[in-house]
Formats: sequence, structure tokens, C-alpha cells
Amino acid sequence: MKKVIVIALLLVSIAGVAQEDIRKNATYFSKGLECKYQEDVLGAIKNFEEALKFMPNDAASMFELSEQYVKAGRMEAGFEMIQQAARLDPENKWYQLRLAMFYRTLEQFDDYIEVFERLTSKYPGDVEMLSNLIEAYLITENYDKAIEKLDILEQQAGVSALVSEQKLEIYKHQGNTKKMISELEKLIADNPENTRYYSMLAKVYMENKKEKEAVKLYHQIKEIDPSDAYINISLLEYYEKKKDYDKAFDELIEAINNKNLDYNTKANIYEYWFNKHQDAKDIDQQAWRAGNAFLENYPDNKMGYLILASYHINKQEYQPCREMAQKALKYDRSNFAAWQYLVMCDGALRANDSLKKHAVEALLFYPTQPIFYWYAGVSHALDRQDAEAVGYFEKGRKFVTDKSALADFDSYLGDLYHSMGEMEKAFQAYERVLNFDPDNALVLNNYAYYLSLRKENLDKAKAMALHAVELDPNNAIYLDTYAWVLYQKGEYQAAEAQMEKAVKALKSPDKTYYQHYADILDKVNKPEKASEYRNKANAL
Repeated sequence: MKKVIVIALLLVSIAGVAQEDIRKNATYFSKGLECKYQEDVLGAIKNFEEALKFMPNDAASMFELSEQYVKAGRMEAGFEMIQQAARLDPENKWYQLRLAMFYRTLEQFDDYIEVFERLTSKYPGDVEMLSNLIEAYLITENYDKAIEKLDILEQQAGVSALVSEQKLEIYKHQGNTKKMISELEKLIADNPENTRYYSMLAKVYMENKKEKEAVKLYHQIKEIDPSDAYINISLLEYYEKKKDYDKAFDELIEAINNKNLDYNTKANIYEYWFNKHQDAKDIDQQAWRAGNAFLENYPDNKMGYLILASYHINKQEYQPCREMAQKALKYDRSNFAAWQYLVMCDGALRANDSLKKHAVEALLFYPTQPIFYWYAGVSHALDRQDAEAVGYFEKGRKFVTDKSALADFDSYLGDLYHSMGEMEKAFQAYERVLNFDPDNALVLNNYAYYLSLRKENLDKAKAMALHAVELDPNNAIYLDTYAWVLYQKGEYQAAEAQMEKAVKALKSPDKTYYQHYADILDKVNKPEKASEYRNKANAL
């Protein structure tokens, strides 16, 4: 190859260049090509530069150098070289093409377009050049010229999806609905089995409130390809927009059953539907259908089990809900919703051993979720494991962000600390609750009662007990506490009046209430009545 190049260059008569310089130029040019093919960038640069020393206007060496400079990271030098080469030999197509690529890289789009306009004029049948010019028009948003050239490209290469879709994008930018419809109708005529174009046209019709035309196309899609992956979603959207929710939901079920639609899309449309229609009167029945559809199609996936767990818990059907949650966990051990359903159902079913086990296990997956600390605390407290319960409540409250939920934690902590004899901590917990919720009747009552038992801060106890009664006047527990605080303060007449109300409000006999009433009656000199209630207390 080296000899051919050298001989060819020697035969060329170049004005003003000595034959020896031409020979040396050819020699270095040949060496440069060898280095280029061996990917020796620095060697190639060195030889092409030497070639230029002997023929400073050698466009071919400039062309090769432009490429090697870019490879060496010298973009500016490469650009300068190709500009010189293109000026020296403006008719050389390859020089122009490389120059255009530099213009594109440097985002000099006007120059890029100018080059390709010249090239497409010179080579009108070159589809690739025409495509490059179209791309340049699209980049610069010169849509009218892009359409003009796309029409030429279509005449040369025939109707193609790529050209038509480029036109569609342009018409969409221009807001030319009529042209969009015309282009899609052309695509459908040329590709009658391709349902994608039917869907695209239907979408255009929907966006332009031509719903009858759209739904006609959707049904055509179903006829051509009943298993089309997205036809059910399109019809779901159509019927939902028409507020025909029964038909829309039927399409959702068909989508779940559609073997060609991917699982994630099915899960997403289910979430979309149930978040949007959660207040619908028949939402439970819809959940039942959707859950069973998922189970039928994905028996080894958590989705169907979770949906049915949700259905059962809404119906307060705790045993089947618990079974569904356990099956969901079989396929996804770390699923939050499944653990949540499980502990809620354990609690509702009073299955305390299971509740304790499941709450503690859930914390292994969710160590910052307050709900599992709550159930772990409650289950330990029910087994009289107060210290363990306190540990769960104290740790869990650190992760609570809702103040109302935090008050629940502190209320329970107050009762637990009291049962453990740690009264200071109990009262601190109650204070935290009342600082947030001064109308928490249960805490007001418990706090007041425990103060009365200790016979301390009785004025505060009286105020809290009275407020609890004001909040719930017919609550026997609160009336009893208020009466007992009054008794401890020596206000026996008032205590008797409140205790009488408490006894009347009782739904069933209670030993403590009768004993309290007897003690108060002793203080108001009613020994016979006191004896009567003391006997009732002893009998219980």
C-alpha cells in the first residue's frame, strides 16, 4: 500500500512543490497511516505533522490529523485542521462530513445545517445525509423545514414508521391535530396489524374529546389482538373518564388476567384504582375480585394475599385476614403491610402469645416502626412482664412523630411505671400526655387516682378528677375517682354525692366501688347503709 501511495503522489504535478518534498510527504503520510491502524495515536500525529512540513497544503494529512488530535484530547487543534482541509478541498465529501460532525459536537448548529444543506443538494439521493439534515432541523426546532425534508425522505425510501413518528412529534409540537390524525391513519393503512398505531390515534382522539372515535379504535385493537398488553388500560381510562366505573373495573380485572401485561404495571394500576376509588360503596367487593385475580395469576406472589388481607380486616374478619398475612410473609418476609395486618389481627383475636412473637419478629425487619414496639409492649404488659413492656414503650416512643400516638405511649408508660412502684416516672409520663392533650380523660382519671392513693397534691388531683367527670359525666370509673379524691381531702358530703352517682352508673356490681362507698358513708354517719355496702363488697 505504501508504494502505491508514494507512486501516485509522485505522478501528481503540484505547483511550487519539489518532487523530493512530495516523496517525503508521501513517506510520512504512509507511516502515519500505519501508526493509525496500529492505534498509535502519538506516532500517527508525529508522522502526519512531518508530512505537512513538506506539503503545507496537504488536505489529506490535515484530515487525518484532525481525527488523531481528537483522540489525543486536542479538540481545538482537530477542529482547526478539518477547517483547513475543507477550505482547501471544498468538494471532498468526507472533509465536509467530518467538519459537520465537529460543528455538531461544538453545538454550532447553523454551520452544521449549512454543511448538510450543501451536501444534500450535491447528493440528493443520499438518504443518510438527508437524515442528518432533518435531525439538525429538529434540534434547532426548524419544524417546517424538517417536515419538508421528511416528505422528500419518504418519497425516496417509502413510508416508514420512523419517518412518520418523527412527523408526529413535530405535529404534536405544533399542535397540528389534523396532521397527526392524517399521519396515524397513513401508518394504520400501511401497518393494519400493528395495534400500537391504533392506540396512538385513539389517544389523540381522546385528547381532543373525540371519544366515540377513540373507543371504536380500542375495540378494533381487541379484535385484532385480544391479548394486547395495554388495551385494557386504555379502555379502563376511557370508561373511567365516562364515569362508567363498573366497566372500567372489569377492564382492570382483564388487565390483571392479561398474560402479556407485566406484573409491575398490573400492581401499579391496582394501586392507582384503589387509592382513587377507596370511598366507593362497592370497593370491598372490588378488592375481593382483584385479590382473587392476582392469586389466580400469581399464586407465588404476595400481592393477592395482601389485597385479601386488607379486604378481611376491613370486614373485621380477623382470622382469615391473619391467614392471608401469613401467606404473604411466606413470599416476602420483610413486607411491612403483612406484618402490620398480622399483629393487628393477633391483637383483635386476643392471641397474646402470637402477638408477642410476631411483634418482636417484625422489629427485626422494622426497628424504627412504632407500631411494632406498641404491640410488643402491650403483649408483654398483658403477661405482667412490666419491665420488658416498659423497654419496648420507651424505645418505641423515640420513633413516634405523631403527637397523639406519642400520648398513647406515655399513657401506657404511666400505668406501667405505677404498677412497678416507680411513681415519679409514672407522673412524668402523665404530665407529658396532659401537656399535649389536657382533655385526656383517662390520664386525668388515673393520675388523680394514684395521687389520691398517696394522699399527695390532692388539690391538683381534685382538679384533674373533676375535669375527667366533666368530659364524661356518666362514667362510673371517673365518678369513683372523683369521689375518692374528695374523701381523701375530707370533703365527705361531696364525696358521698359523687359516689352515689358512681354506684348508680355501674353496669355490674363491683367490690372496690362498694368498699369506697361504705368508707364514705361511715364518714357521713350513715353506719347502717355503710354496713349494707360493706356486706355487698365482702359478698363479691
